[in-house]
Amino acid sequence: MAPKLSSRLSAWRNMGLVALPVVVWFLLQWFLYRRSGIQIPADAIFRYIPYAQEIAQNFHYDLGQDIRYAGYTSVMALFMKAGLPFGYLVGFQVLLSLVALFLVQRMVVVLTNSRLCAFAAALLAASSQDIQQWNFYLLTESLFTSTLVCCVAVLVLCKTRKMRLLSLPLWLFLCLVRPNGFIAVAAAAVYYLAEYLERASPQDRRRMFWAVGGVGVLFLLLLNQLLGPFTLVETYARGEIIYGTAYSSLTPPGSTMYRLVPPSTLQMPPADAPAVEKLALFFWYNPVYFLKLAFVKGAVFLAFAKPYFSKAHNVFIFFTVYPCYLLSGWALRRKRNAPAILAFFTIIGLQTLMVMFTVEDWDCRFMAPILPFIFMLAAVGVKQIWGHRLPAWDKIHPKID
Repeated sequence: MAPKLSSRLSAWRNMGLVALPVVVWFLLQWFLYRRSGIQIPADAIFRYIPYAQEIAQNFHYDLGQDIRYAGYTSVMALFMKAGLPFGYLVGFQVLLSLVALFLVQRMVVVLTNSRLCAFAAALLAASSQDIQQWNFYLLTESLFTSTLVCCVAVLVLCKTRKMRLLSLPLWLFLCLVRPNGFIAVAAAAVYYLAEYLERASPQDRRRMFWAVGGVGVLFLLLLNQLLGPFTLVETYARGEIIYGTAYSSLTPPGSTMYRLVPPSTLQMPPADAPAVEKLALFFWYNPVYFLKLAFVKGAVFLAFAKPYFSKAHNVFIFFTVYPCYLLSGWALRRKRNAPAILAFFTIIGLQTLMVMFTVEDWDCRFMAPILPFIFMLAAVGVKQIWGHRLPAWDKIHPKID
């Protein structure tokens, strides 16, 4: 009887570790909906909704700047075509975020072989307002974050070539949800490169580095197209760290908290130059100011907490995100599953670089896509530091470290 009781208690305990994050997720969704309802911001009114209406009514994709969000507007158009109100689109975003939460927990299980580490990562993702609040906005962040997690889960959880090939439409869709969808493709490239280098000969490695150089050139050409419509250099000239603070009430008059004063010797590149050339010329003309602005934007982005956030919000960030930064560094010491860990860092690094070279947003929504990966890396770090102290039942496969 005692062994049966023990087995039953173990099963309930393991089930609880899976279910509790879902309960927390559900309660947070309820709270966010009761607090704010469905949000239709200016970007949706002036960009996504008109574009989606054109798709739904005429199946027409305009090839201007908004084609870069065609994945999201196509989903919106499907709900419009079906005659469904925006609440159904929000419900779809909420449901997809639950799928992403499940995949976060499964990925950490595979990476750490630890029930407690997987539970911790899932609980952090489930309780993070900075991830979950975007489920109720008609913005790309929720769909982008969930789809990004799904794509990376293919790398970590699906080991057959057939399954990965079948996932290619999902990767393409991700790249069309937001312009920075390429970070997932770069992460996949790093994953496969790391896998290849683990077993490659020195000669094969040299060939691979030449191939990476060629891909880098293609990436610059792609980046030139992606950045074409954006007025990046103009934000540099205004010294903006957070977008819009040159004319926003977020920054008190005379405050330089979210702006840097450009030097009097500032030189601007030709207005009609290609996007990447403008960036290169701006750096060539103003190297110190360019680097200062980029590093300050990166620091403000990763600092995450803001003085205009509530005290409770900043306290939550301080006690969850900041420790995860420290723990993530330990994940690099875990040789097992190194390709996946490097892919996670690639996503975080490239998203941060994008903000450094563009601009941070006042609501920190650009942080949402990388938070699940920060939480997962922190869970791997916990396994690396304290794995030997975790209870015996924590291991799912006893013979795997």
